[in-house]
Amino acid sequence: MSTSDSVSVAGLDTGIPHSARLWNYWLGGRDNFAADRAVADQILEMVPEMVGSARADRAYLGRVVRHLAGTEKIRQFLDVGTGIPTANNTHEVAQQVAPSSRIVYVDNDR
Repeated sequence: MSTSDSVSVAGLDTGIPHSARLWNYWLGGRDNFAADRAVADQILEMVPEMVGSARADRAYLGRVVRHLAGTEKIRQFLDVGTGIPTANNTHEVAQQVAPSSRIVYVDNDR
């Protein structure tokens, strides 16, 4: 999805930054646009540790899901406010530990 131009794709205005795509950018994902990267870089100027925080947040999610799926034998997960899927999503981590795990993702795309 990376592009430098503002385009409209099925009602999506790529010229308006979105928090989920900022996180995607900070995590090294490709599902972001020029407007997202510009705002994300502005935030990094004010909060240089943001990339580290985003990656620590993702690592924490992985540790918790591995524990719940493994030690606690949880097989159903509800991931609220998931944003754009990126590496080590809840379903990937849970199903590595317990392939029968089921995950529902819920977010507000507005």
